[in-house]
Amino acid sequence: MTAGVGRALAATLAAVALLWSCREALASYLLDQHYQEHFLYLWVFLCLALAKTLRPPFRAGFDPGLGRDRLGLAIVAAGWLSYAISQAVGSSAIERTSLVIGITGVGVLAVPGWTVRRCLQHGALMLLCFGLPYSVYFPLTARMQWGVAQCIALPARFGWVDYIVDGPVVQFPGYQLSITPDCSGLGQLLTFLGIAALGILGGVGSWRRSAVLLAAAVLLAWVSNVARVALFVALIACGWTASVNDPNWHAALGFLVFLPFVTLLIGLVLRTHVALPSPAPTAVPAGRWPIAILVLPVLAAHLYYTGLAEPEFPAPDHFARIEQPPGHHLEQRAPSEADDRVSYGTRWLVNARFRAADGSSFDLFHYATRSRSHLSVHKIAACLGVEDRRVRYEPPVRIDGRSWWPIGLDHDDPSRAAHVYFAFEVGGRRLDDSPATQFAVFWQRLTGGSWEVRLTRVMLPGALPATPTEHERRVLGWLAGLTDAEG
Repeated sequence: MTAGVGRALAATLAAVALLWSCREALASYLLDQHYQEHFLYLWVFLCLALAKTLRPPFRAGFDPGLGRDRLGLAIVAAGWLSYAISQAVGSSAIERTSLVIGITGVGVLAVPGWTVRRCLQHGALMLLCFGLPYSVYFPLTARMQWGVAQCIALPARFGWVDYIVDGPVVQFPGYQLSITPDCSGLGQLLTFLGIAALGILGGVGSWRRSAVLLAAAVLLAWVSNVARVALFVALIACGWTASVNDPNWHAALGFLVFLPFVTLLIGLVLRTHVALPSPAPTAVPAGRWPIAILVLPVLAAHLYYTGLAEPEFPAPDHFARIEQPPGHHLEQRAPSEADDRVSYGTRWLVNARFRAADGSSFDLFHYATRSRSHLSVHKIAACLGVEDRRVRYEPPVRIDGRSWWPIGLDHDDPSRAAHVYFAFEVGGRRLDDSPATQFAVFWQRLTGGSWEVRLTRVMLPGALPATPTEHERRVLGWLAGLTDAEG
């Protein structure tokens, strides 16, 4: 076997071992509905950038005595430390981030034709390809959705139009247009950023050009999305509701608005482009140690933490009674209940509606999980399918000495209003859906505490009352008493 074939085989085996160690995090990414469209474009842009700039010679070894190699090793070490933390706390988002950091460090070691800055830029694009953590994705979507609604509301505030904007709803005489999370423009922002990144990586770069292209991408993405939503508002005002109701017209018109703005961005990329010089013969410093051995710490961490995993999460003591609320019967299960169990990595999940003899009802979503791929804490409002209802978080209420966090889902039509009470349970404490709760799960797992996370969410019809009704107090008090987690 020649030296070249041996190095190629070692690199292949190392890549296979790395992918095998991260297979569950990669699978959860591929199966996630939020990462199916716009993030695919980013992977295409990354592949195009690599095809344009990844050129030999390549190194198969590293030398700790070289300054650049010490930097590359430090980056790899940071990635593998992050990987160990992800295994210790059960976070696929941290695991994917650790993979990107490690690969970036390997790029510093193995691709001498790239500057360190170019290695970091490729790593940044790959990190964006893997998507945004839900703790960023949902709040950012909500902020951008709010911003679009404020822009659309400006003409109404000046009295130039006859519609009004109430929260995310544009109200016309006889028609309501909802500005949904899909109208936030986050997808367009990712696409524009990907185009700018491809333009930066595909030529000779400078910090000034990079900053201009990224700023232009953000600005054009925002303006194009506001223009798109404004077009539909104008067409609805003219009476053409098919522009929204007909998906074909909706997609075609949106694309036509998108086209001139993306053309402007591509034009700016081409106007400022400076082609990469032809590769010149470069002396490649010899390496004392094979780069392929850097995968061994990942394998060791994966095998160690896999050995610590419980073979099966036994049923919690309370779960046998969770579907037997006093005075209620199970009316129907949610169609998504089986999929929810897969998403949260647990068999112990209920998503169902219960009804009392007097006709009152509530929807219960409850799980107890020890998922090794998610922290299992999320923004409650992001998972409610609120559509045209206005979300309103209120201070916690105490029922039988235990805390519940209420959310109002307001609507001008009382029959469409609803409200929610929820509580996460972490380490015997009842907590809200803030980042502090995510950190509580992270810290508890990292320091050897229980992996179990529970959520109880109750949705009821009608507007949120000033204080919980007697029916709500009975239901919530019984549910909290099942787990006996103190507020």
